[in-house]
Amino acid sequence: MANSFKKDTLITFGGKTLELFFLLLVSIIIARVLGPEAKGIYSLAVLLPTLLITFTQIGVGPATVFYVGRGQHSLKKIFGAVIFFSILISMVAISIGLIIALFFGEKLFPGVAKEYLLLALFLIPFEIFLTFGIDILLGLQKIKKYNIVRLLQGFIFLFLISAFLLGLHFGIKAALFSQAISFLLASIFLFFQVKKETQGIIFSLDKNLLKDFFSYSFKVYLGNIATYLHLRVDMWMINFFLNPTAAGFYSISVALAEKIWLISQSAGTVLFPRISAQKDKKMLKKFTPIVCRNILFITFLMSLVLFLFGRWLIVLFYSPVFLKSVLPFQILLIGTVSISGMRILTNDLAGRGKPIINSYIALVSVILNIALNILLIPKIGIIGAAWATAISYTFAFVIKFVIYARISGNKIRDVVFIKKSDFRFYKHFLIKIKNRKFTLGKN
Repeated sequence: MANSFKKDTLITFGGKTLELFFLLLVSIIIARVLGPEAKGIYSLAVLLPTLLITFTQIGVGPATVFYVGRGQHSLKKIFGAVIFFSILISMVAISIGLIIALFFGEKLFPGVAKEYLLLALFLIPFEIFLTFGIDILLGLQKIKKYNIVRLLQGFIFLFLISAFLLGLHFGIKAALFSQAISFLLASIFLFFQVKKETQGIIFSLDKNLLKDFFSYSFKVYLGNIATYLHLRVDMWMINFFLNPTAAGFYSISVALAEKIWLISQSAGTVLFPRISAQKDKKMLKKFTPIVCRNILFITFLMSLVLFLFGRWLIVLFYSPVFLKSVLPFQILLIGTVSISGMRILTNDLAGRGKPIINSYIALVSVILNIALNILLIPKIGIIGAAWATAISYTFAFVIKFVIYARISGNKIRDVVFIKKSDFRFYKHFLIKIKNRKFTLGKN
């Protein structure tokens, strides 16, 4: 398990690194061409469909990974159910979105034109299918194909953004259109890849399948909503209390901070289906602490470097216009370390069939986050939003690793603090890479 996990994690890390590079270029192009205010409007317009998807998707994605990994149901039936849920949830989400955009847009999204909110709704059906469909590949542990699909979407988005914003100097509409097309083309490619893996589709709403799906998904659902609100509610509240320009500055801080999650996302992505399929309890107890403490250590080092050079990076990538993003970015790095460790433990608990614990913790932490945002944003602006996020993430991580330690029987120090054995692994890993390069050089 350990060797294949390392291999799949490295593949996913490589894929997410390239995906991150695409998305970073997209972010830089949008920020430089549109400026702080228009960048804020774009970010808020995209926030509507993502909120709608989060509130309507009822945990289908994690349930798909879990039951594909368990092998309890026909893959053809699961694929059919995923298509059915994609269509149904898209119809519900778009309907709600139309009501919000047409009748409540000015109140809920002040400063964002109605046409941008309506155009953003085109993202919904393609993003939903892409999310659900790719989880079948993840459940099957087809890590290469999983990464290829994600990279394809990122590359198409970058290509279209470059053409429309840099080449033709279009605006917010072009950015939204580019994102929708990238989701559409990636979804078409994904459909044929999943169909090949499942060897067909059965459109039969099997009662046992639906019962198992809903049993698991509803336990995840509340946590998914709370987790997403934790990620994005600060953006909405900044616009509500301040303005789109402030949201534009903060969006840069968040975008850069989230890039550091790369390693934890790579490990967590591979860990969930592995834990779901793992039957050996001793391996379960031993494996996750190794992953968690190393992710925390590496993320801490990355955050420390970025804290020192964050100002220079923001000026280099986004121009001095976005200097107000520097301090919030540095504060968010505190929460970045916490969420990296928390993501590993979240995937472990979900893989053990205990997603309800994640949901309870996420709900408490998002309530804390909202309360701190209400208290701090009116007083100190986007800096307050950053502190609210950092504090609430750290709180959630502390609670989660205490609960995980009790369930798994592991000691807290084994989960959190780096060990000498880990450094020996790094040493052997670097020697192995050095020897491989030397051998290639001789040849």
